[in-house]
Amino acid sequence: MSNAQAVTGSEQASFNRVAALNEAAKQLIARSHVVNLLALDARVQSKREGSSLRGFDEVSSQMQHWSRDLHSALERLAALSREVVVEVSTVSKEGHLLALLRRAANSSTSPLADETRFRLEALHHGRECTLLGLWRKVDETLGDLDLLGMMAVVLSRSAMIEASSGTAEQRAQLGHVAQEFYCNSEAVVTVLKAILNQMKRA
Repeated sequence: MSNAQAVTGSEQASFNRVAALNEAAKQLIARSHVVNLLALDARVQSKREGSSLRGFDEVSSQMQHWSRDLHSALERLAALSREVVVEVSTVSKEGHLLALLRRAANSSTSPLADETRFRLEALHHGRECTLLGLWRKVDETLGDLDLLGMMAVVLSRSAMIEASSGTAEQRAQLGHVAQEFYCNSEAVVTVLKAILNQMKRA
């Protein structure tokens, strides 16, 4: 029997979740660098305009804080993703080893076989509990990111409104930054919705 055939449906679902999580983390990390630069640009632009557009200055400051919060949450997600990869692989390997050991113990009269099986079952159960805990942390972090995504859309719209109250030159400069921030924050929301849906289906 090949390795692919030996993988159970539950294990395959876990591997699919891991693959989706890793891909989403990579996309979001890349996007967060862009958003951070846009937030920094908005902050620089607002300072350049002085006190004439205090509303935009306040929003751009919030955008910058938001980008930091996003990066922090993504770092947590990436770290959790790495831990999950290790645990999913280990649980899968231990599960196959335990299945073999159970078959061997059933056909053996040696008490050592049962003792070894019971010990491995306890270790395997502990590993499964650890993995479940990691997935709960992943879900919590994704929930935090989902809230951040919605907040970004609100901030970018507020920035566009504040930019529209300036002069023609200010509207051109600040409106462009706000629009780019909006497009990228929308992209973050899209990736998050996709991974959240995939986590729920799995």
